[in-house]
Amino acid sequence: MHIPSTLAFALLLAVGGAHAGDRWQTSGDIRFGYVSSETRARSGAVSDADSFRARARLRASGELGSGWHASGRVAARLDTDQSDAGFWLRDYAPGPAGLEDGQATIDEAYLEYRPGESPWSLRLGRFQAAFGLADIMKKSLDQNDSTSFDITWVDGAWWQWRGSDWTTHAIVRHNDRQGPTGALRRPLDFADSGSRAGLFLAAESRTRVGPVLQRMVTLTWLPSALRPNGLADPAVEDYLAATAKATAEWPLGADGTRFRLGGEIGYAANTPRREAMDSGTGDSDALSWQASLNLMDIRPGHDFGIAYGRVADGWLVSSDFRPNDTTLEARWVWHASPDWQLDARVRRREEIDLPRSAPGARRDDDLYVRATWKF
Repeated sequence: MHIPSTLAFALLLAVGGAHAGDRWQTSGDIRFGYVSSETRARSGAVSDADSFRARARLRASGELGSGWHASGRVAARLDTDQSDAGFWLRDYAPGPAGLEDGQATIDEAYLEYRPGESPWSLRLGRFQAAFGLADIMKKSLDQNDSTSFDITWVDGAWWQWRGSDWTTHAIVRHNDRQGPTGALRRPLDFADSGSRAGLFLAAESRTRVGPVLQRMVTLTWLPSALRPNGLADPAVEDYLAATAKATAEWPLGADGTRFRLGGEIGYAANTPRREAMDSGTGDSDALSWQASLNLMDIRPGHDFGIAYGRVADGWLVSSDFRPNDTTLEARWVWHASPDWQLDARVRRREEIDLPRSAPGARRDDDLYVRATWKF
């Protein structure tokens, strides 16, 4: 057990052992549903899978006094097709989606200092950080922990400054030599000693300007983390990616229905060779984007959206989008009550660039129907 994991575990024990009172509370959520997928490989072979899946999370949080707060949470991912069960307590995640089926972990264990009426705060330890579009799907080209049934996290420090219109975020994350804790995809690699710390910066405004509801710019810097020629080659470069995202909304009629438009564009300054991505030859692409069309409150509490994304083979930092894919998704959401939400989604993902030897593009079709209960 390494230092960040030890700190996380100690913080959780401190929170869990605190005396119940007005300053402390428990909360959580349980998400469960049916998932199904069909994959057509490059060779044309077709495979399919389906299962029932669940994610359960339980948090204890409260005040410590003098501006200090603490939070700890245990999370588990379960599936009817899981082959094993275990508790994962490492400084890295077992895969790009975080935990594997059947695993549980501590996905939050942090101290936060919020001094009085000050506009700034500082969070230290293990925490969740999500910066998606303000639409019904909340997808992101960069930092977006624990999407869908996944469980990911950040070990590090998070500083926030809340101004009158804009909030500024600076996250310094620890990257273990054996891998990251979130969706940072190969050939990103953290074996080099200079890659231990990564930086994420964001500035966001939720102050409405005309129809615009959200404006955000972000920057991700992963020093000495990119293996441009593949993991077997010793050459390393910094990976630097920037995004700009926004959402806007207009009323439709007098019954409360609204049309919401979301968009995001991202550019990576350095990208790997396509040989390292198995997508052809030459330098991989750097430009990625997504757009969504949403109808909010078609009926009270019912939303519907369609999203399309085109993500370059050189884009390596998204948990919502795979590199070298187009993604088309339709989703319906029903906010049944403050505690219950029901979602149904269908999605198609297809490869963009291929080696000349590939007979065809890989294609994945999947769907889920799920319910989320918060308590």
